[in-house]
Amino acid sequence: MKKTALIVLALVAVLGAGSYFLFRGGAEPVRIIKSGRVEKAQVRKVLQATGIVKAQVGALIKIGARATGILEKVLVKVGDTVKKGDLVAEVDDRELRARIAEAEARLRLAEARRVYAAKTLPRKRQLVQKKLEAQDSLDQALQDEHVARFEVAAARATLQTLHVQSSYYKIYSPMDGIVSQVAAQEGETIVSGLNVSNLVTVLDPARLEMWIYVDETDVGRVHVGLPVEFSVDAHADRIFHGRVDRVYPEPEVRDNIVYYRALVMVDSSQARFLRPEMTTQCKIIVETRDNVLSIPNAALKWISGRQVVFVGEPDTDEPREVTPKLGLQGLERSEVLSGLEDGEPVAVQLVVPGSKLGGKGI
Repeated sequence: MKKTALIVLALVAVLGAGSYFLFRGGAEPVRIIKSGRVEKAQVRKVLQATGIVKAQVGALIKIGARATGILEKVLVKVGDTVKKGDLVAEVDDRELRARIAEAEARLRLAEARRVYAAKTLPRKRQLVQKKLEAQDSLDQALQDEHVARFEVAAARATLQTLHVQSSYYKIYSPMDGIVSQVAAQEGETIVSGLNVSNLVTVLDPARLEMWIYVDETDVGRVHVGLPVEFSVDAHADRIFHGRVDRVYPEPEVRDNIVYYRALVMVDSSQARFLRPEMTTQCKIIVETRDNVLSIPNAALKWISGRQVVFVGEPDTDEPREVTPKLGLQGLERSEVLSGLEDGEPVAVQLVVPGSKLGGKGI
């Protein structure tokens, strides 16, 4: 019996050792390569999204012509700076000038008839009073004077209309800005009502906004006033700032995904680095907590379905495994509510040994 008991104990010892090497893989303990620190810092919850820079309503104006004729002069080219009221193009107005001259002559003729009628009326009145002419002649003189007066008014209105139309032949910039497009050339025929939409386009580069396309799963956390950070590839080293000005209620479906547009106004001091239709990489700051205990997100490791942290410095014999209680989790750091102390070293890069993998870095 004693001999049998010794054999059983020996077997248990061998099986225990085998189990240890089976589960430990016969390898070294977890080894830390690089560590960070538990420290107080700012933690931000952000939503990442893609945006597009756009010109504000009224910042991009397509200037057309209401006149019909040959485009005689185009006085600007793409990239030119223009001021409000600057002449940008002219349409041949010779035909209109001839019509204005004709209308002026008709006005002078009507005015002459009126003068004659005005002088004739009192003479007719005296003759009728002296019974030298019939009443009908006075009535006719009254009618002639009224008609002459209306003819003058009509001639003046016609001339005024033609002068208004003459303004259509000279095309002016309605605002300060930069010429972003010239869609017609000198010598082309402009037909009123057809090519009226766009001859020259003027852009105010200081009046920009940004559209952020927020996924439907995140839009519930986005509201007016939230700070926004964004960047563009053209200035990759620069971070731009703004705030959510409004969230549109109507969705947009892009690639079968539902988005809601959040609008961010771009400050004029930042607009000089941006151009319409630039793609932006955006971060909407949903929540910020300052000076809270936190760890780098790289220190959080998933082991056997648990999110753990290994505490220790590189080259330590055996790091300590901790399951911390976390608060706000940001893109780079996460808030620690309990389980870790300020200043403790935490592994951000380590090697988990394994008998089959020969060690796995995480």
